Amino acid sequence: MNVPFSSSGAMSRAHYALVRKIESASPHAADQILLAEVHSIRNQLTRSTLTLKQCKECLILLLYCSMAINPGAEVDLAFALPHALNLAEAGQTTQDKRTGYLFCAEVMPPEHELQLMLVNSIRKDLESASIPRICLALDTLIQSPSRDVIPAVQSRLHDLLSYNSLSEVEPEILREIASKARKRLNDPDPSVVCAALTLADTLLKATYLPRDKYHTVAFGLLKAAWSLHPEPTETRLCVRILQTITDLGYAFAPALKVNTHEADLAIIMEIVRCYVPPASTAYPIIHQCFRAVAAASKETVAAVQQTTGKSFVNEIRSLLTSQDPDAQYLFVHCLSSTDPQLWAGITPDVPAVLEEWEVERVMKLLECADRLIRKQTMGILLRIDSNIVESYYVRALQGDLSSDPMMGTEHTLPRLFEILDVLCAGNGEAFAEQLKYVLKAAEGDVPINKRVVVQEAVEEMLSRVHAANDEWRSGCLGVLFTAVVDSESEVGPTLMVIFTALLCEYLVLAPNSPTELLSDLAKRLSLYSAALQDVCIVTMLRISVTVDVIPTAVGDAVKELQSRSGRHLRRRCDQFLTLTQSKDALQHILANTRSSSLPDFVHALEKHEAGQERAVSTSPSILPSSPSLKPYTPEPSSSRASPVPNKLRYAAYDAPRPTPRLRRGSSSSSRNSEEGRRPYQDPIRLDTEVHPQGSPRQTKAISPLPIVQILDEEPILEGGAADLITLDSPFMSEPVALSISSAMSSVIEQDFEATWNALSDSVMRGWCESSMDTMLRRLQGLGHTLRVTERDRPPFEGDLKIVISPKTGDLASKIGLAAIRLKESDDDSCLWWVRCEDESLRNIVKTTLR
Repeated sequence: MNVPFSSSGAMSRAHYALVRKIESASPHAADQILLAEVHSIRNQLTRSTLTLKQCKECLILLLYCSMAINPGAEVDLAFALPHALNLAEAGQTTQDKRTGYLFCAEVMPPEHELQLMLVNSIRKDLESASIPRICLALDTLIQSPSRDVIPAVQSRLHDLLSYNSLSEVEPEILREIASKARKRLNDPDPSVVCAALTLADTLLKATYLPRDKYHTVAFGLLKAAWSLHPEPTETRLCVRILQTITDLGYAFAPALKVNTHEADLAIIMEIVRCYVPPASTAYPIIHQCFRAVAAASKETVAAVQQTTGKSFVNEIRSLLTSQDPDAQYLFVHCLSSTDPQLWAGITPDVPAVLEEWEVERVMKLLECADRLIRKQTMGILLRIDSNIVESYYVRALQGDLSSDPMMGTEHTLPRLFEILDVLCAGNGEAFAEQLKYVLKAAEGDVPINKRVVVQEAVEEMLSRVHAANDEWRSGCLGVLFTAVVDSESEVGPTLMVIFTALLCEYLVLAPNSPTELLSDLAKRLSLYSAALQDVCIVTMLRISVTVDVIPTAVGDAVKELQSRSGRHLRRRCDQFLTLTQSKDALQHILANTRSSSLPDFVHALEKHEAGQERAVSTSPSILPSSPSLKPYTPEPSSSRASPVPNKLRYAAYDAPRPTPRLRRGSSSSSRNSEEGRRPYQDPIRLDTEVHPQGSPRQTKAISPLPIVQILDEEPILEGGAADLITLDSPFMSEPVALSISSAMSSVIEQDFEATWNALSDSVMRGWCESSMDTMLRRLQGLGHTLRVTERDRPPFEGDLKIVISPKTGDLASKIGLAAIRLKESDDDSCLWWVRCEDESLRNIVKTTLR
């Protein structure tokens, strides 16, 4: 950023300085700077003297950090959500509140526990008299609608002409505003018409607006708007109407006549001729015009060109000679939107529109620095003649494209992926087949064990698989997994890393059996470097979870590798040989893995091993061997010792309650066995031992022996001799009572969840201005039997759960049965949900809650 702070647009000098540092740093260093900035801001937000202005600056910097950091790094901004909510609620200016709402919309998940507070702020702003605050609340609703917000704001939105984004959650709310939306299409204000068109698109999807009538209205709007011949800077309404006509799609309106489509294109031809050669302000409307051309059939476009005597491509030829990258992109977009048979001269009845030198200029766009222009150009050439792109692909594999001084060798791999995107056209199988050749070209023609892993290819391929649809992913994985199992197929180190990473995540999609995959990985271990062998062993360990019997050849291959490897790889082989003999341990490791990715599995594996090492190193002190148990026998009294417990407390014990006798071995033998080892220091208990003369002296804390309860012994009678073990043991009878209480509450919770799920066919919800306690008292006044589950207990933690039981006592009947959830707000209002299939009871409960 080579501009001064005053012209940079930065919010503050701290923002300006951070951007300067990020732009001048390497990717890894930039990530470290951003993470350090997040940590610093987190500390700043904890200060009690934080002002709203400082809070706003911190939130904007956090959003910048989350957007600027590389995809591999993660930034958790949830700690700042309370501050963002406070800014949205207490902000004095529109800018302050906008920052708070924006942060919540970008960071807060739909089911976050603070959503209810956000709903309250939105509701208050919607009901205010300030138009900017209402607009902010509506904008927040459009960006992040949720189910909780609908009953709180629905009535107010009807008055404000509801926004369509809420319909994605509940389309039914659009029914009452369909007539208002149609009227707004004829509003004299262009901004209102644009908003009404957005709403009408959703009404069309919800079948509340007929498609043929909507097209007629949109065509009339286009004629009216174009009749004014607006300046390029004032074509926003025309662009929006053209977008509506394009999105309607001619194939979805069979009732319309063909000449209506031609009328649309005739006006579009006039618009293109009016604004070409265009200034940059006319680029949007030209772009949208050719999107409409792309949506029309080839026959309709040909008919319009024949009627008008003009060609769509001929009107944009001047853009090809422009040096403006935006103009070049607009040209290739327009060219790709028109069928090549109408301008490329590939049919004898339609001559070529472009001259030879213009075709050469188009071919040179393949070497353009802009990736989008290159891909668009390849798409155009592929539609004209696929041999052109295939020969270009062969040149790229051979490295002939790197001679261009503008494109260095580090751009070869991305360009190869670009060509594959165009050639394969969404075919995952074809992409995977060609991937092997691309990776070999990137690694170089050297022996496998001397090739290096191309990290960029790994990241690119994993990102593509994660973002792809199910069909593409399934085809691609099938080819990759099959290629690795094929013994005659060469698998380079980069492809092997990709394979192992994908295998850990998508093992269930593999067309080959786990045993087959495991055996083939074992056969290929000797081909790679130690680092890649480590990755293969971990992947084999992951596959072993699903294999009943490990093949002998696999174990032999791992043992052979262990015998000739260094310390780290020997440890990894030992992990494999040990854990494959204990499927329970493997299942435990897999259950503790955060995700199915290979790095997370390695993390869980190392964590398990560290835990095992700690257990081994501390087991002699924490778990001493217990001596044989024998019945407790009181020692004979003496003049020097009194029958008091061997440990003193700060306060006297109450009389012991009757409890089953516990017994253990002699304490003297325990001490003798412990003094030979370093004793376990218990930091919790402060114990003293009674001196023979009665004076207490401090002793070392001794690890308690296991306490064994003999179930068939008689309990101690009230007033009998006190059992010292019972007095010293922290395990009294209270936990038994707690476990019984927990068991009873779990039955109630299970009943509520089962009842709630059983009544899923009838759901109501709403918002009440009364508090939760008031609503509970109202329900109690109905005279029905209520079962209440507290808010801090599952399921639906945070909600008060109420079940209205049938008066008949028949728990299997749904007559007289209802399940209710109440969620309290911070302003003593309440959100409620009701599930009830008894119509009479449902109406009573609905009236009571309102």
